[in-house]
Amino acid sequence: MKKTYIFANLFWTGLAVAVCIESLQLQIGSFHQPGPAFLPFLAAVLLGILSLISLLQTLKGTLQDDYNAWAKMSFLKLGLVVASLFLYVLLLNTLGFLLDTFILLLFLFRVMEPYRWTKVLFASLLTIGAVYAFFVVLLDSRLPKGLLGF
Repeated sequence: MKKTYIFANLFWTGLAVAVCIESLQLQIGSFHQPGPAFLPFLAAVLLGILSLISLLQTLKGTLQDDYNAWAKMSFLKLGLVVASLFLYVLLLNTLGFLLDTFILLLFLFRVMEPYRWTKVLFASLLTIGAVYAFFVVLLDSRLPKGLLGF
């Protein structure tokens, strides 16, 4: 099992190095004026850092070899999440970003992890407010308005 993790981490590190090298052939630019290779370069650097951290953890032996991620997986919950995300995408233009996202967050916070309604409503409204402020106010981008006009 340990060999599998080592090979996987080496693969991701090699991929990150290859993307960084290819990105350097394009114009990276700066934070104020990013070029076409800016985002791929940063993503590759992040991938390389994370894969090296994982490789070091594997070599140190801090990862559990007998860990089985699928043992405690609820396939019903997984199916509900996938179905709700498909439904979210299908209804995004019809309901609009705010209402559609609010309904999705209510579902995920209440049904998937049964929190109290006060927490669910507060977290959903806070998340929508933060995303709306970031995209609409700060970045001046347009989000789908939907039938209700918001």
